[in-house]
Amino acid sequence: MPVGQGSGAAAERAARSTVLRDLAAEGVSVWLDDVARDEFTDGSLKPWVGRGVATGLDLSSAAMLGQLAGHHEHSYRNQIDMLARWRVAPPDIVRSLHAHDARLACDLLAPVHTAARGLDGWVCLELDPRTAHDSASAMAEARALSLSVRRPNLLLKVPATPSGLAVVSECVSEGISVNATLVHSPEQYAEVLEACWEGMERACRAGRAPVSGVCVASLEPASVEIEVDGRVGAADRLRGRVALALARRVYELHERSLDTDRWRALWEAGARPHRLVWAFSGTRRGGEDPGTGATGYLSRRVRHVEEIVAWRTAHVLSREAVVEVARRARPCGDSLTGEAPAARATLAALRRRGVRLECLAGELGAVQLERLVSGRDRLLDRVRAITSGSRGAGEG
Repeated sequence: MPVGQGSGAAAERAARSTVLRDLAAEGVSVWLDDVARDEFTDGSLKPWVGRGVATGLDLSSAAMLGQLAGHHEHSYRNQIDMLARWRVAPPDIVRSLHAHDARLACDLLAPVHTAARGLDGWVCLELDPRTAHDSASAMAEARALSLSVRRPNLLLKVPATPSGLAVVSECVSEGISVNATLVHSPEQYAEVLEACWEGMERACRAGRAPVSGVCVASLEPASVEIEVDGRVGAADRLRGRVALALARRVYELHERSLDTDRWRALWEAGARPHRLVWAFSGTRRGGEDPGTGATGYLSRRVRHVEEIVAWRTAHVLSREAVVEVARRARPCGDSLTGEAPAARATLAALRRRGVRLECLAGELGAVQLERLVSGRDRLLDRVRAITSGSRGAGEG
C-alpha cells in the first residue's frame, strides 16, 4: 500500500473494526512488515501505531531498496550523500541507514513498549543475512547495531541456522534482544528455545538479569502450508490444514516448556516468557500463493489470522493484509491451547504421504535465506550506484 494519506485512511478504517480489538483481547498482536523511512518522514505510520492497529514494526532491506529504487528524491538521500562524502563503505552506509530507521521506529513504539511493560512494542531489524553461517561476523554486527540504536525495544532478526542459534544464545547472554527467524518446524523451534534459555542461564551465571536479553521466535506456518499444498493432491484433506497444525504443535512445545524446573529457575531470576510470532517470508514459488496470485495470498493470510489465535502471539502482516483482516476476519477465540492431539494427527498424516516436515523446513529456509542475501546484495549495489553519483558531484 502506498505511503501517505491513503495509508493513513486505511489505518483509520482498520482501527474502527472490532476484529483487531477482539484479537488483542485474546493476547494477539499485529506487527506491520516491510517498513522503511519514507513512512516515518511523511507521518503515515503514526495512525497505525497511535490508533492501536499495530504494536510492532518489521524493518527490511527489501522495503529500503524499494524506496531507494522508486524515485530520485527519497528520505535516505541526504544521509547517503553525507556518508559518501566521508568515504564510508557501502556496507557501513547500509548499516547506518538501518540503525537510523530503527531509532525512528523504536521511538515511535516507545509508548507501546512502556505500556506493555516490555512485552510488546518491538521493532525488528535484520542482521546482514550474508552472515547467517558466520557466527563471529554476525555477533560483531549485532553488537555494533545494538550500540548504534541503543533502544530497549529493538529485536535483531537472526536466521535460525546452526551458526545463527549460537548467535541467539550469545546475544541473549549479553542482553541483546533477538528475533530468531526462518523457523519452519517444531524441531527448529525446540532448538531456538534451547539457545534462548542457554543464553539466559549464561547471563544469570554472569550476574546479569535474564530479562535484559529478550528472545522471540518467528514461525512460518503459512510458508510451510503453501509448500505442502503444492505437493499433495487437489482433493487431499490435508490441503489448508498444515499451518494450524504446525502452530498448535509449536504452541504445545512452548507451553510445556514453561512447566519445567528449568524455566521456573529462570522465572525466579527475572526471565519472562517469550512471544511466538507468525511470519511469512515467501515460498520457493515466490511471495504469492501459487495459482491464485495476490488475492489468494490475502485470503490465506486472513484465514490464518482467524485460525491461529492464542495468548502471547503476534501476526506479522502487510498493510493490505491488516485491512483485509479488519474487514472480514472472524476469529473464534483461542485455537491453540489444548489442541496438540489434533495437530499431531495431522502431521502424522503428512508423514504418511511422504512429506517430511524437517526436510521441507530445511529446504524452505535455505531458499528464503538465499532470497534475503540476494536482496541485501541488490541493496548494496543500489547504494554503490548512488554513492558513485554523490562522490562525482562533490568532486565536480
